[in-house]
Amino acid sequence: METFSDFYNSLSVEWPFLFFMMFMSMGVAIFHTLIIGELFNINFRPKWLFFIVNPALIAIAGLVDVKLGVLVFIILFLSVFVLGILGMIISSISDGYKRVKREDKERVKMGKKPLPWWIKILGSLSTLFFFGFMLSLGPAYFIIIIFIILPFLTSIFKKSNKKIFYKLQRVLPTSNIRSVAMGLAEISGKAKTIDTNVSRISSKNCIGFYYTIESISTDSDGDKSYSLEFSETVCNPFFLEDNSGKIKVMPSEIEFIDFGIDEQYHSALKRYTQYLLVENQEVLLIGKAGLGKNNEPVFEKEEIKNVFGMAPVASVANYNEWSPIMQSAGYFIYFWVITIALLLITPINLKNNTIEFGEINWKIPFQDSRPINSIDDFYDMLDDSYNRKEIAPQEVQDTQKATEETK
Repeated sequence: METFSDFYNSLSVEWPFLFFMMFMSMGVAIFHTLIIGELFNINFRPKWLFFIVNPALIAIAGLVDVKLGVLVFIILFLSVFVLGILGMIISSISDGYKRVKREDKERVKMGKKPLPWWIKILGSLSTLFFFGFMLSLGPAYFIIIIFIILPFLTSIFKKSNKKIFYKLQRVLPTSNIRSVAMGLAEISGKAKTIDTNVSRISSKNCIGFYYTIESISTDSDGDKSYSLEFSETVCNPFFLEDNSGKIKVMPSEIEFIDFGIDEQYHSALKRYTQYLLVENQEVLLIGKAGLGKNNEPVFEKEEIKNVFGMAPVASVANYNEWSPIMQSAGYFIYFWVITIALLLITPINLKNNTIEFGEINWKIPFQDSRPINSIDDFYDMLDDSYNRKEIAPQEVQDTQKATEETK
């Protein structure tokens, strides 16, 4: 308590610096919003709540005592790590529990026995061991690995047709149908019926539809989760027409992307959803322009890029409008994460009312490992790896002098 009291009393700040901290708390609010909404799965309103609450708390505390405002900012800053760690552990346990329940249901439906209890326990222990190992590396490395490296690797290796579709859509020009070149291409226009299709729900006339059946499960908190049980895409060949002409679309393996829900209903713990492609609907397609029977121009799946997607023009325009904003927000969050991680491994001292930054300590735990014979040895080694201090020259001289006197 004396150390904290000395630290608090040593603070010497003015309102301009406190205003800067209020601005900095807006960055902290981004993490609070993501952690509470995504990890704890709490649907709070309004979404900008923390962007008002965080600066307000600092301002109110500052009216009582400017130093108290600084303390509130530090607490808000540290709460990100506490909430983040707790949220990831709770979210992992919750997701794992739901996944195991779904797998058990699917195994029972297939006539198989549920997973043995020891496999479930082993999976839970593996998750806890992973987080424990990450924490043992220290807060800075924990943040870098969990918030930067893992999301980056996930974005690289976890590719979806939707991501490929929009990635190509950003670089491919929209070709006129009459002059579209053979090969990978992007075209846009109105869908025209050749043969009418009939939808699964309400038997509506359409060109094609995407239909899904999802099972509904409810946890102890009343939150619902949905798992896909069945899906099908049914689409007849159709023409796509723009101002320059039309081309026949061969919809084998075509994917409906970002179509609005036409109809949806719940029945017997199932959710049924339907998406329609109808006459004169404006859509954008990415695939391959080629030749069909009798040298008729057709548009079909592109095998090399493995893409054949179709999205409403309005959805594509909405994506193109919001994607740069979301990308900028992602870069901003990454900047804050890296900054926070560097601050955690940088020695910072408050001396003569000034902040002094030391050299960044890139050492990780266990780098200078030694034999461990007990739990105390483990924690001592972990503590030493972070709190190892350089010996001042005077201390070196005193040590050498004491050694010589002993001799």
